[in-house]
Amino acid sequence: MKKQILLAVLLVLGMALTAVAETRYVTDQFEVTFRSGPGNEYRILRMISSGQRLELLETAGDWSRVKAPDGLEGWVRTQHLRPEPPARQDLQATTARLRSIEAERDSHREENVRLRRLNQELEQDLRETKVRLEQAISNYEELRADSEDFLRIRGEHEALTSQVAEQRERIHELERRLRDELLAAAIKWFLAGAGVLLLGMIIGSRSKKKRSSGLL
Repeated sequence: MKKQILLAVLLVLGMALTAVAETRYVTDQFEVTFRSGPGNEYRILRMISSGQRLELLETAGDWSRVKAPDGLEGWVRTQHLRPEPPARQDLQATTARLRSIEAERDSHREENVRLRRLNQELEQDLRETKVRLEQAISNYEELRADSEDFLRIRGEHEALTSQVAEQRERIHELERRLRDELLAAAIKWFLAGAGVLLLGMIIGSRSKKKRSSGLL
């Protein structure tokens, strides 16, 4: 019977002493005592500042056994522990996050200003490039027109040169034929004149002979 009562007591104590391994934080109270046992009669090992992170090992009523970051174990009142950081520490963390967000916002703002300036420069370059492109197209059209005129003029020049060569060839041919005709006509006239002269000489010679025979 005594053994059963002892087991029941131990079971109750076991239910009261909850062994956990969770994180707890000291409340907003500036400092709390960190004792060697679960009671005010135990020696104070150190003072724990508000916001100190502790590892919860077990809870026994109003007291909890915790472990400090440096490995030291002790007891603090359970009412001084909470699962979340205290409001002041949370406010500091929130303030730090807010400052980080503001810094990031300022950085983004500066980046936006830089991007807008870069965009303006790109738009200016685009406008200038468009003007140069239009000028290049205009120059190309003028050059192509000039080239077409040049090709047309060169074609006309070559055609005229060919025609002049043909005309010169025809002129040379006509001159040659004219020379030949003139030479032939001159020969004919020479031969005709020589014939007339010879005929005259013959007629004159006969006339002289007749006169000479009459005189005899």
